Amino acid sequence: MCRQGASVIQTSVLEAIGDPALRAYVAWVPILAEDTGAPDASTLALIPDERAAYFWDAGRTLPELFAGILGLPEGWPAWDVYLAYPPGARWDDEPPAPAFWRHQLGDLAIAPRLDGDAFAAELRSLLAGG
Repeated sequence: MCRQGASVIQTSVLEAIGDPALRAYVAWVPILAEDTGAPDASTLALIPDERAAYFWDAGRTLPELFAGILGLPEGWPAWDVYLAYPPGARWDDEPPAPAFWRHQLGDLAIAPRLDGDAFAAELRSLLAGG
């Protein structure tokens, strides 16, 4: 699912929104048994946009941190999540709550599942100050 989500972000969001203010911060985290190392070139190639920056969270810090920020149920790590922040959002000791977010976490009803076109539409509004 993560690879599929990365492809959705590339095609439905980054390719569809040319705004240079848009940035994508892509954090890969070892969650599944096959996640034995940092992403390889074929994985990174899923989001080749120059506005994307990549991170490898080998210590699995982000899933716990964002689980609390997103209000996920106990035991649900925040992975395969897609967060949107308005221009100028500040991250101090902890990141703030996103303006909106989507996921691919199965039946979790706390936020909508990722739909690339809908996510892009909301991002356009966010970038426009709405």
